[in-house]
Amino acid sequence: MAIATQGRYSSSDWTTRYRLLYSDTGRNWKPYHQDGNIWAFTGNSNTESVVRHDLQHAIVAQYLRIIPLDWSEEGRIGLRLEIYGCPYWADVINFDGQGVISYRFKMKKMKILKDVIALKFKTAESEGVILHGEGQQGDYITLELRRGRLLLQINLGMALTSGSLLDDHHWHSVVIERYRRNVNFTLDQHTQHFRTNGEFDHLDLDYELSFGGMPYSGKPISGGRRNFKGCMESINYNGENITDLARRKKLDTSSFVSYMLLFV
Repeated sequence: MAIATQGRYSSSDWTTRYRLLYSDTGRNWKPYHQDGNIWAFTGNSNTESVVRHDLQHAIVAQYLRIIPLDWSEEGRIGLRLEIYGCPYWADVINFDGQGVISYRFKMKKMKILKDVIALKFKTAESEGVILHGEGQQGDYITLELRRGRLLLQINLGMALTSGSLLDDHHWHSVVIERYRRNVNFTLDQHTQHFRTNGEFDHLDLDYELSFGGMPYSGKPISGGRRNFKGCMESINYNGENITDLARRKKLDTSSFVSYMLLFV
């Protein structure tokens, strides 16, 4: 993806520095970040030269907004703009805070040495369980929002938080990569590396992984945990496209009071 600018044709008007904001609704706007900072792009020094910037990472948006920061001393703000990108197709699942999607393993009891879990989420709620899996021996993995931060818990002996104010109704991407006791936890391109405590390399889960909350057992949810309320897309577990399986009704979605797949 790239952005290119020129000044206003046949004038003394151009923009020398600007910021880029983007949105998928036209209401909530997010500034483009690069190198961990809200990025200011270098613009033009005349009306005709083209200044192009290739974005360090892709953004998904329906709307863009340019905020001029500095402009020509000889004239006013002027801008011709060209955006380079590609169409984006995603299956978006809307979670209502009641339902849970259950991905059931082919074998009833799994001793898992390696995991790769990836997803994107968007919510206005500060609390909610995004995914959970557990086994009869006490092993578990839970990813949840607490006070607008992400909390990852793995029973191998580790709890880790990441981010803040994640209930901003913007899309956030998460990747969890675990091999034996080594874990990479990535939130919006920021990766934390750690090694779990304990003696065992395997994560023993029974037969399913739940997305959107804790699986229904007839018992009250421990710790006052809430189910996730918001949207998820691009859910992937060890190469399986969970979102696509849900769209094709290959997963258990019977716990949903209302269940929606949105195609954007």
